[in-house]
Amino acid sequence: MTGTVHVRRPPRGGRRLRLALISLLGTSGACALAAPGGGQIVAGSGSIATSGPHTAVQQNTDRLVIDWNRFSTRANESVAFSQPGARSIALNRVVGQDPSVLLGKLDANGQVFIVNPNGVLFGAGSRVNVGGLIASTLSLSSSDFLAGRYAFASGGAAGAVVNKGVIRAAPGGYVALIGRRAVNEGTIAAPGGQAALAAGNRVTVTLGEHSMIGLSVDQGVLDALAANRGLIEADGGQALLAAGAEGALLAGVVNNTGVILARTAVNQNGVIRLVAEGGTVQVGGVLDASAPNGGNGGTIQTVGSRVAVSPHACLTTAAASGDTGTWLVAARSLTVASHGGDVSGATISRALGTTNVALGAFGRRSGTVSIDDAIGWSSPNTLAVLARNDIAVNAPLVAPAGVVLFGTGASLTQRAGIAAAGVALVGGRGRYRLDDPSNRIATIAANTGSVTLVDGVPLTVGTVGPVSGIATSGPATLRAPSLTLDAPVQSTATGTAVTLASVSGFANRAGAGAISTRNGRWLVYSSDPNADAFGGLQSGNLALWGESFPAASANLAAAGGNRFVFGVQQQAVLSVKPGSAKEAGTARALGPEDVLLSLRYTGADYGNAFADGPTTHEPLAFTVTSAGAGAGAAAGEYIVTVTPTSLPAGYRVSTLVGTLRVNATTTPTEQPTAAPKPPQPPVTPLTPIPPEPAAEPPATSPVLTALAPAPLVIDAVQTVAGETRDDPDHTAVAMPPGLTRPATPVVQTTSDPASDGSRLPDDAWPGNVCRM
Repeated sequence: MTGTVHVRRPPRGGRRLRLALISLLGTSGACALAAPGGGQIVAGSGSIATSGPHTAVQQNTDRLVIDWNRFSTRANESVAFSQPGARSIALNRVVGQDPSVLLGKLDANGQVFIVNPNGVLFGAGSRVNVGGLIASTLSLSSSDFLAGRYAFASGGAAGAVVNKGVIRAAPGGYVALIGRRAVNEGTIAAPGGQAALAAGNRVTVTLGEHSMIGLSVDQGVLDALAANRGLIEADGGQALLAAGAEGALLAGVVNNTGVILARTAVNQNGVIRLVAEGGTVQVGGVLDASAPNGGNGGTIQTVGSRVAVSPHACLTTAAASGDTGTWLVAARSLTVASHGGDVSGATISRALGTTNVALGAFGRRSGTVSIDDAIGWSSPNTLAVLARNDIAVNAPLVAPAGVVLFGTGASLTQRAGIAAAGVALVGGRGRYRLDDPSNRIATIAANTGSVTLVDGVPLTVGTVGPVSGIATSGPATLRAPSLTLDAPVQSTATGTAVTLASVSGFANRAGAGAISTRNGRWLVYSSDPNADAFGGLQSGNLALWGESFPAASANLAAAGGNRFVFGVQQQAVLSVKPGSAKEAGTARALGPEDVLLSLRYTGADYGNAFADGPTTHEPLAFTVTSAGAGAGAAAGEYIVTVTPTSLPAGYRVSTLVGTLRVNATTTPTEQPTAAPKPPQPPVTPLTPIPPEPAAEPPATSPVLTALAPAPLVIDAVQTVAGETRDDPDHTAVAMPPGLTRPATPVVQTTSDPASDGSRLPDDAWPGNVCRM
């Protein structure tokens, strides 16, 4: 349509307003700024009365349909609806050619729909107070409306819905702006209710008694835009910005540069959703779903085919006295990078100070998450990384008090360290390989396919978030300086299903059934059983000695069943049995029957944790020599030396040099049977020299060299390969190589990081909360 704008007594700046309307509302026709006119009631019962600048609509039925030739107001004009109750709805459809320009007041005790394909503008200075409001450029038929089916569909109109004024719904009510473009530049308030901006070609709304309980964009449209540049308040309720539809070929954009508040109220958590199916979500401004006055924090969802998060965005779900909420960032694929990614590590780090964060990738073909920028936080909040396909950790994750949860449908690979109070692994088919030598993980839990973890600090199998213990369908391998089981480890894999390898000690606090391998076996490595606490766990087999992880000797490969494997060698003691010569005048030669071979490792009580060989005479090859008495001498002290020439695998030798006294008879020439021998003095038994105690394990075991990385800068602790110096006044938290922190306790909320790129940026550490 073409034409001119007919305005009586145009307000100041009228030409600029008309140009703004043509730009914002997408119209090229006339727009008469005048009171509503030409109204005809086409369904339901009611009346319309006009008195000067005031228009009054009396509604007598719960459903009322009015077709208007025009529906606009000047700044001094008003429209009031008097309705039977809060559940009553008046549908106002504009059948003329002008957009609706509302500059005055609109009041209703119930719900009001305004449908104008040419566009709807609530101008600056306008005031709307209603139970509920829908302003749409998509059409709604009378039959659908009267039947309670609120399916809005486009008839080809290109108009927009724009708010520059103040729109307020009653508590528990709703405000929805629906069209090809839905933009808020003013204030929308729906306390305890719903506030929505929806852009698309077909939108379905579901209403309750006097609330909106559902809204879906069913069909996208070219250049669809849902944008908030002002203020949306929905404390205790929900705020929604939506564009596009699932599977849509026409991309839409959801953009926030304003402020959206959906804070917890009366224990009702707030929800903020920015959703662009097939399109882009641009996250900026302030998104606040916190709980400043009690209760738990709410939820923020930013979901699109692509998500672009501004480095200046401020998001929080913090709770003053409850549980922190969660911010979800999800796209087909997601990259965390300082430049060129979807969101920076600094932005995620800052957000983790006031909310839990979940990063997700849901694309069927792509569906990957790549962390290419360091993320660090000191709050106890959780970072969840979820992907339909692969996860790549290419930059450090540092959470001294926090938790990292990974969920993958494929595999996780690691090129940078993770330092966290807890890590949880989920995903029934996930394959996790966390083998970076700079890992510093305190507690691990998993329910997934397979797990390989190399850790640089004492590790506990326990409960992390929703996951307790370790349960895998594939092999589970854990390697750490020491291992503690506070929860069971289970695997249904065949072969060696569970491998637990510790350097300094193993402690089981999960009971006799702490390790379960239904189809395979388990191996528990430690350096020395003296440092272990088996907690009722039994292998039912001989222990293996002198073996270290990950080396596997033929002896270990041949041994079947569950096994405890110790790095120390078993003590094999060869000593001379106490005794004396009986033959007169001749010293009896010493032989194998005079040697005792002890194969029991002594010094601790292991209960029934593992079986071991008894103290026995073993038919081993050895030589026995003596010195200290002349050859053929009948009496004297013989110094006896035993030298083994073979020994079982896993044993070391301790030889004891002893003496044997041979006493001469009083009548050397007399045959033993001729007369009784005089009584002989008691034989002095051999007094063995006590075996040397087993050597202490070296400070740095050669097979665990990979666990001793390059020098690490820690809080008041300098760790070098083979040496650790602790400051008892500080809590030591190791940092991955190339990532340093100031020499202050980790609980400190301020930092002074360097600017050379080797440390996390300033705003990566909590204490720099968004300033709203």
